[in-house]
Order: sequence, then structure tokens, then C-alpha cells
Amino acid sequence: MRVLLRLLSPFLGLAVAGAGALLIAEIAWHWAGRGHLLPRTLTDLAWTDDRVRVAALISAIAGLLLLILAMTARRRFLRLHDPADGVVVTTSSTALARVVGHRVRKEEGVTGASVTASKRKVHVRATSRLHDEATLRPHLLQVVGETVKGLPIARRPKVSVVVHSPKDRPKHRPEVRR
Repeated sequence: MRVLLRLLSPFLGLAVAGAGALLIAEIAWHWAGRGHLLPRTLTDLAWTDDRVRVAALISAIAGLLLLILAMTARRRFLRLHDPADGVVVTTSSTALARVVGHRVRKEEGVTGASVTASKRKVHVRATSRLHDEATLRPHLLQVVGETVKGLPIARRPKVSVVVHSPKDRPKHRPEVRR
């Protein structure tokens, strides 16, 4: 939802700014005594005209939908254990991913790691040139599990680890043509 808001915001802002600039230009042009800047069909509208009422209704519905969209696009935080009554402590999923990522990258044989985290799951994609997946994956599952367990998170997320290693790839022999 946040991505949708980030895409819509500039376009809607430009549309509103353009409509406002056009309205100011029309008023200034009319006050200068030069007639109308906009086509005559747009300037002969009254507030009680059906086209104005339909446009107002469409604008109100679009505004309500955008308001609902903005209200539901809040950041999701991970709740931590409360240190005292009346004190609520939260952290972002990005902070959890960084903590786990730093811990995984410190492990021997890990050349890189990508971590995504949410309330429900921590997903680690590690790369290694020294170890294959069968060797490194159980160790990293244990390390990530201990790291998440050591944090004061109210609900522990599930942990998944995937290891990419050149040792897991089948040896490809070039075909010899005679």
C-alpha cells in the first residue's frame, strides 16, 4: 500500500496544483478584461448544474478512497516485551533484518547475506563459496534462531534459511564436437 501511495502522491499533487494554477490564470485573465481563458463550455457552469454536482460527487468519492488508502498504509512494527506497565516498545522489521544480517555475515564461510523480516517470518538468503547448502544451512538456522531468540520480541517469527553455493551446482562439462 505504501508503494501505491508513493506512486499516486506526485501525480495527484501535480493534478491539484495544475487545476489551481489554471483557476488562478482564468480569474486573472477575466479580471484583466480579456474574456475567458478556458473554453466557453467550462466557464458557463453554475453551482447547481448537473455536471458540477457529478464532478463534486466523483471528487468526494475519490478523496474518501484515497483517505482510506492512506489510513491503511501505515508501517507495521514488531512489538517487543514491555519493560514496565504503560510502556510499549516497538521496532521495525528493517531493524530486525539488520540485526540478523550482521550476525549471519559474521559466520565463517558466508560471503554475503540478504535478510527480509516481518512479524511472522525471517527469511535469510546466504551465499557461500566454501561450504555447500547441506553443511552451512543447519548451522545458519541455529545461529539465526539463537539471534531471534535473544531479542526481546513478544512473538517469535519463524526462521527460514536458503544457502546459495557454487558447490551445489552440477558440474557442467562443455560438449565436445567432432
